[in-house]
Amino acid sequence: MMKFPYIYSWDKLFPMIPIKLSFGKGKIKTEALVDSGANISIFQKNIAEYLGIKIEEGKSISLQGVGAKIRGYIHQVILEVDRVKFSCKIVFSNKLTTSVNILGREDFFEHFEVTFNEKKKYLILK
Repeated sequence: MMKFPYIYSWDKLFPMIPIKLSFGKGKIKTEALVDSGANISIFQKNIAEYLGIKIEEGKSISLQGVGAKIRGYIHQVILEVDRVKFSCKIVFSNKLTTSVNILGREDFFEHFEVTFNEKKKYLILK
């Protein structure tokens, strides 16, 4: 069981967790918002660049967000949470304007039993 306290961002608490990503020889530690309302994970373009991923070489996908539709590209990367490591689809986009990386349901939630405790402001992954 892994327990993560919510993290302050924009003066509010959010279920964000520390993760590691790897692709080829590239590796990076970052944080991501665990978002049960997102179908797929979507990360900022600077993460792709750091890992050596050429964004537009991935499979093209159109994403509908709040008020906007953007083009993104799916890439398969290795994601690690604590010591749990697995392959995960992540969309990278040059058009993404959010300031956080988002872990969506596909390829992430299937590896864990996910519990959000809003009252006590923590997230559990089993």
